[in-house]
Amino acid sequence: MSKPLTKEQIQLKKSRRLKDKNLSSHLLYRFLNMYGYDKGEITAKAIIDDILQIIEDYFLVGCINDDQRFIHYGDLVWMAVPVDEYPKRGKSIAQTKMIPVVLSFVTESDIDHLAHGFHTRYLRKKRIKRWVDQAFDQGALLTQLDLSMLLGICDANISKYVNEIQTEGNMLPTRGNIHDLSGAITHKREIITLYLEGYLTPEIASKTNHSKEAVDRYIKDYHKVETLWNYGITTLEEISHLSHLSRRVAQQYIDLLPAKLKSYKDQSANLIDSKKSHGNIHPSGETESGSAEEQPARDSP
Repeated sequence: MSKPLTKEQIQLKKSRRLKDKNLSSHLLYRFLNMYGYDKGEITAKAIIDDILQIIEDYFLVGCINDDQRFIHYGDLVWMAVPVDEYPKRGKSIAQTKMIPVVLSFVTESDIDHLAHGFHTRYLRKKRIKRWVDQAFDQGALLTQLDLSMLLGICDANISKYVNEIQTEGNMLPTRGNIHDLSGAITHKREIITLYLEGYLTPEIASKTNHSKEAVDRYIKDYHKVETLWNYGITTLEEISHLSHLSRRVAQQYIDLLPAKLKSYKDQSANLIDSKKSHGNIHPSGETESGSAEEQPARDSP
């Protein structure tokens, strides 16, 4: 009577079963059982490897935007929004350009993961990063909803995984990050932090998986907010109006200002409090006799 298999042996057996579900194994079965081939399995495998190499070298399986690509076992084609297809107010996804991308849905590495014990969270995060990077390399962006459908879990869980991945230091070029659709400011924080540390646009773009144009746009918007804050314009409503940024985006840039700028408001408040003992200054900054001295210059509304 044979000894029962250990848990590790069972996992390795499962892994081998999945790995054997490929075109090479299918052709080997046909050689040995349907074609009357009698030269042995080793020779048959050598012939099959040669045939598959010829197919990969000369037989075009897919062509996307004049870029020749092969659809391998475990791959799938997914529709995604191009990197340069920016959102606009009132523009629905049905009115948005889409392009097909090839994603490695299941890889040999995924199957190897099974052999060493199945860790769901690790595998899901690994696949999310792979798919997002693959789409970005092909000029497109996946959304968290896309990832939700691909993984078969709710988008709330996808959001948690994305946050974990980015907290670990891996910026994900999702559509929410690149096209500024989400409430998260992680990508802005990283870009502006690198800029303030002295990195140039090409270096920042490379480090954050953003285009140079996107990096320059973030820096330009940041400078708008920084300049207004330096001139004493510190209310969200005024900054949003003068910078032509939404209140949400303006607030995100305010949150990224260095501490010395953010302390401006506190310093101004202390200055006003110190003057209250010398004159009647109203909350608006006006004295009974006119405008208070040392008020920062403001543009006319």
